[in-house]
Amino acid sequence: MEYSLSGTEFINGKMFDSNGKLTHKTGNRFKLFPFVTHPNSVPVEDLSQLIGTYLCKIEDQKPVEITVADLVEKLKSETEIEAGQDALFYETVKQLFFDSEKQLRPLNLQMLSHISHKEVGEEKVADFLVDVLGEKENLKKLVSEAKQNEFNATNVFERLVLKYLLCDKEKKDDKIPYYRVVNAVTQQFESDLKYVLSNQNRVREYLISLLDLYFFSYTAQTSLQLERFMDGEREENIPLYFCLDWEKTSQSRQCYTYGWQKLQYAVKKMFAHAVTLEILNHTESGSDKIDYIALKKYISENPDHEKEIAQKIDEVTDLYRSSITDCSVMNEIKKTDDDDAVRASVRYLFDSVKCQFENTGRSKAYNSYAIKFELFCHKFLKSRGRSGRMLVLSEETLIFLTKISIKEHEQMRLKDVFDEFEKRGVFLDNISKEQVTIYFEKLNLIEKKSDNGDAKYVKRIL
Repeated sequence: MEYSLSGTEFINGKMFDSNGKLTHKTGNRFKLFPFVTHPNSVPVEDLSQLIGTYLCKIEDQKPVEITVADLVEKLKSETEIEAGQDALFYETVKQLFFDSEKQLRPLNLQMLSHISHKEVGEEKVADFLVDVLGEKENLKKLVSEAKQNEFNATNVFERLVLKYLLCDKEKKDDKIPYYRVVNAVTQQFESDLKYVLSNQNRVREYLISLLDLYFFSYTAQTSLQLERFMDGEREENIPLYFCLDWEKTSQSRQCYTYGWQKLQYAVKKMFAHAVTLEILNHTESGSDKIDYIALKKYISENPDHEKEIAQKIDEVTDLYRSSITDCSVMNEIKKTDDDDAVRASVRYLFDSVKCQFENTGRSKAYNSYAIKFELFCHKFLKSRGRSGRMLVLSEETLIFLTKISIKEHEQMRLKDVFDEFEKRGVFLDNISKEQVTIYFEKLNLIEKKSDNGDAKYVKRIL
C-alpha cells in the first residue's frame, strides 16, 4: 500500500472551479455514499425501481429495450398463429408479459433486469449496492445461476420470450467505485442473496426487502464507524438497537439511547466525512485510496512516515481553511494536542470542514445530503411519543430476518437466531428478545429441548 497526500493535487483538483473557488465537490477522488447535496434532487425511498438496474450492473449488462410490437413480431417467427388471430395473439402477449404502462412484468430475474430506473439517484444507489455489498464476481455467478435455473424451470412459451430479451455489454468507464468502509454486514450478504435467489417465490417476495435491509445496515454501520475515525473496525458491527413495532418502550431502554438517537447524530455528519475523505485522497500518482481505518493501518506499517503524513494533512487543511472566506467561526477551531500526530491532524481537518458547513449558507446543502438517507430510514422508524422516533422491526421484517437467518436448517437455537440478527446489524435488548420469544411461541415456532432457557429452538419458517 502506498499513500502520498499532495497539496498541489488538492489545489489543482476538481474541488475548485475554474476561478479557484472551493466547491466541495466529492466523488472524483473518493466515493463514500450515493447521496447528493442538491435540495431539489429526488431522494431514493423505494428500491423496487432500481432492482433491474442493480441486477444489470452486477452482470455489466445494459438491456436492449423491447416493445410489445417488437416482441410479438419476434414470437411470430417461431409460433404458428391461425388466420385472423393476430390481434388476439398481440393482446395475449401484452396481457401476459407487460403491465398497463407497457413495461415488462417482473415475472423472473431476466424480465426484472429489463426494468430500468427512472431517476439518476436510483442509478447511484444501484452502483453503490454493487460496489459495497459482496464481491462482484461472486454476485455475478449467483445471478447468472439463478437466471439459468429459472429458465430451465419455466414453460415453453415463457422461454421463447426470454430468448428475445437481449442485453448489450455495458461499456467500461473510468468512474471510481464506491469505497467499502465496513465488511461486517457485507459478509452475510452473499449468503442471504444466494438463499433468496434460489427460489422464484422468494425473489418476488424478498429481494427488495433484502436490499432494503442491507442498504440501511451498511450505510448505518459506515456512518457509525466514521464517527470513530481511525479507531473504526471494518469487521465488527457497532450495536444499533431496534425495538418491536408493538411493544412498549421508554427512554431508559437501549433502543432509545443506542438506536435512532445514536444513528441520527452520526448521519447528520455524513457529508463532512465525505468531504474530508475526498480531500485526504488528493494524492500523488501511484497512491491507494484510503479511509480513516486504512490510514491507521498504513501508519502502523510505516511508522517512520507518520510525521510527514501529519504535516501533509496540516498543509492541505491550511489550504482548505484559507479558501473559506465566509466562516469567521472557523478561527475558533484549534488543533488538539494528541500523542498521535496523524489522528490530531485528521480531526482538525474534519472539524474545520464540519464547522464551515454548520455556520455558513452551505448548511442547507449539508443537511440535504443526510436527509436523503433519513428519508429512506423511515421504513424502519416509528414515532414513540415523547421518546421521538425509534428504530423498529415490524412483524413482516421480523419474519424476513428470521427466514434469512435460519435458511434451510430445520431449526436453530433461539440465542443463535439473535446472533444472526446482529450479524446483519440488528440488535435487540433483553426486553425485545423476550417479546420476540413470545411472538414465536404464538406462531408455534419454539421448540424446547429442556427446561433450560438456552435450550429453546426456533423452527424454520416455511
